[in-house]
Amino acid sequence: MIDVPHFRLEGLTLQQLRYFNSVAEGDTFADAAAMIGISQSALSQGIARLEQVTGSRLMERDGRRRRLTTAGELVAGYARRVLGESELLVNELDDRRSGVAGTLRVGMIDAAALYLFRDQIAGFRESHPDIELAMTVAASTELEQRLGDFRDDVALLVGPSRRLETELLLREPLHLYGSGDDTATGTWALYPAGSHTREAINVGLAAAGIRPRVAVESGNPAVLRELAALTGSFTVLPEAIAAGGTPLPKLLSGVATREFVVAARSIATMPPPAQAFVIALQT
Repeated sequence: MIDVPHFRLEGLTLQQLRYFNSVAEGDTFADAAAMIGISQSALSQGIARLEQVTGSRLMERDGRRRRLTTAGELVAGYARRVLGESELLVNELDDRRSGVAGTLRVGMIDAAALYLFRDQIAGFRESHPDIELAMTVAASTELEQRLGDFRDDVALLVGPSRRLETELLLREPLHLYGSGDDTATGTWALYPAGSHTREAINVGLAAAGIRPRVAVESGNPAVLRELAALTGSFTVLPEAIAAGGTPLPKLLSGVATREFVVAARSIATMPPPAQAFVIALQT
């Protein structure tokens, strides 16, 4: 532990947090220094000052690399949040001076990009050429975490969300597919346990009196479709996915429904580019 009397918040600067965030995000010190356009010695001095201010050792050597300590992980999370809030302030002030422009960071599940909102996203890019659309495709739970960490501005995911504010975009029916008759003894290929889509499927199957014997799980619905066809398993999919690739007989329509929502840390205070993006999705 570095010997300082206590944590002095007034000694903490955005520059120190930006330096440390670059180290947390980069593979090496050289990468981190290059990311923010400073020398490695200046970066080292900035990190050393941050350790003095926090009174904690934030990094340890691990061979030729450095890894974050437990205190370092805590400070890295704090740095992401503070820098994220600071970026929102700068962006909002810039937008007030020059109109809607800048970078919009959007997280979405694969279905949103593949078929649900593909046309709307393409239309938004065409009608807002001054907005750089940075998209990340991931599972709903990861997208919620990214929003909480200020890595994204808005996300399209399967609801509900217990952590974020959401607004309903559409409801998508899911259907039961398979080549057998006995859903009680046959094997199943389903979305991963714990995912929002799987929760909706579990509710729908239970209402239909079905208890699936799950043999395979995948977050990729196209993989589920092919595995179900190859192994003779049952599965629950949206029609847009089931219609592609190897055909599967539909056994029960509307066995479940999942809700697609737009999520944000605050719907009412989304930055103007995010507001314009949501409006485009709703048209």
